Amino acid sequence: MKIPSDVRDLLTSGHTVWVGTTGPDGMPNVSIKASGTLLDEGHLYFADMYSRKTRANLERDPHVAVGVFDEARGVAVQLKGTAELIEEGALFDSVTARLADLAMTLPPLKYVVKITVESVWDMAIGPHAGEAISLARTAD
Repeated sequence: MKIPSDVRDLLTSGHTVWVGTTGPDGMPNVSIKASGTLLDEGHLYFADMYSRKTRANLERDPHVAVGVFDEARGVAVQLKGTAELIEEGALFDSVTARLADLAMTLPPLKYVVKITVESVWDMAIGPHAGEAISLARTAD
């Protein structure tokens, strides 16, 4: 699925996102990631240095929901898809270098979560809230 342009624009330089996974007992787990970034028109990723629970949940069940909200731009969406944990290779090296350029001390990168987006849902206030974006945007 192609990520809508307004969401791609928001994620191009990175954005805080909320990542939802499911625990082994069926309970939801939400973790805030300050590194949600667009990879290409159908994928996004985030760097993870801390979350043991998120990793364990994704290793067991790769289905994920990602919330993106930016009040100033009027963007509120949920992206659903399948996660892949990456611990080496070009994407891992690129994210490691990007994090090293930040002017803050961070722990070493444990893995990158690459998400293949399968659906995008409108979460903004209005008549299309809760609808699939492709349906909401063509209904007008």
